[in-house]
Formats: sequence, C-alpha cells, structure tokens
Amino acid sequence: MSKETLKRSYSAKDAVMLTTLSVILQNAEDHLPELTAENENWNAKLISTLKARVDKDFTDILGIDPKKDQREATAIVRAIQAEALPILSTVHLRLNMAVKDATRRSELLTQLGFAAFGKKAQAKDQIALIELLSQFKTNLTAKVKAEITASKDIKAEILDTLLGFADTFSKQNITQEIYKGTSKEITTEGVAALNATYKSVVTDFSKLVLDFYRKQKSAKKSLFSFSTIKKAVHSSGHYHTPPPPPTTPK
Repeated sequence: MSKETLKRSYSAKDAVMLTTLSVILQNAEDHLPELTAENENWNAKLISTLKARVDKDFTDILGIDPKKDQREATAIVRAIQAEALPILSTVHLRLNMAVKDATRRSELLTQLGFAAFGKKAQAKDQIALIELLSQFKTNLTAKVKAEITASKDIKAEILDTLLGFADTFSKQNITQEIYKGTSKEITTEGVAALNATYKSVVTDFSKLVLDFYRKQKSAKKSLFSFSTIKKAVHSSGHYHTPPPPPTTPK
C-alpha cells in the first residue's frame, strides 16, 4: 500500500493528534476512580499502556521527545492559573460598574471570552483559561480598553497583566519545535500505527467515556472530546501552548 493510498483516520496534524491524545489520557488518569467504578476495563493499566503507546509514536514515528516541554509548560500554566483567575474574577465583577449599559456589557463579556470560557476557567479548566486569555488578547483593542477603563473602576494595569499572561502562553509554546516540522519522513507503516493509536484512544475509549459523562449531563464530557481538545491544541501551534490536562468542573 503506497503512502498516498493510506489515509489518516483523523483530521489533524500528526503532532496535534498525539498531543490531544496525551491530554485525554491525562484527564482519564485524573478521574480514574470514577471511571473504573463505571467500567472496570477503564483502569490504570489501560491508561498506562495507552500513554506509553502515544509517547512511543511521538518518539519513533515523529522523532519528537514530548516529555521535557510538557513538564515545563504544565508548571507555567499552573502558575498563570493561580495568578490569572482572581484578576479575571475582579475584571468580570467590576465590569458591572465600568459599563453601565447591560446590552453593551453583555457584548463585551462575549467578545473578551468571559461568556464562553469564564465559568469553566474559574473551575480550573486550563483549556478554558487558555481560550479565554487568547480571546481577551485578540479583542481587547485600544478602543475597548479605553471604554472599560474610562470610569476608573478597572485600571489599565490590570488589563495589561492579563495581556501579559496571554503573551506568556505565546512565548512558552510547548510544541514550537513540533510545529516547525519533523525531519522524519512518515512511512506508510507509520501512518498505519498512528491510525491504530488514534483508534485505541479515541474510538475504543474516549468516545465511550464522553458518552458516559454526556448522559450524566456532566461538564467533564469536554475533557474527553477529541474535537474540543484538538481545537485548543491546534491553536497552540500559532499563538499559545497546548494545554496540560485541565482540572475539571465538579
């Protein structure tokens, strides 16, 4: 079978796909007791085996060591999380005073990412925090900043601090080397192995876990959604880091 005739089972760059699987598996490890209680096959041995498989694909197929940058980025994101969340909460609260018009205030909360990601970020979902800061940075134009700070209820320095956190994500891109490309040529066998790993993690595991949480109406379902996590990871290749596994809403 030629390389051209073997299609990937996933719609993503190989490095994005494997990084997404790594996040899903760490999320599973973080919630292992309740997962194993639901299905005894969702156990520590399974997660360990799948993690080792993903790491092996990184190393053997892509020629990338995924460990060092992930550890560093995890520490960075957790430190930013501890500092950013109280500030975000303050800005959100003070917008009630800074922008009196309810309709305009709602527009700003949407534009700056609070509406979509605020609650999840405050629940220590790191993916949501990254998304919120990214949207905040993109949409906090000079005009919007002047509007928000006009009443003096919110200082410009506070907004600048949040922009600084977003910049830190950009500078500490844990996959910056990955997105420069790999020198290794992906063979037909390599594509087949990547497809098999994707199937083992997503088709045979995370889709079932997602269904479990969805039927419980739990916000944790997003932690096992390949498409949701892939979006954040893919974005990281351009302007911020792929997220370490988030601490989820209860």
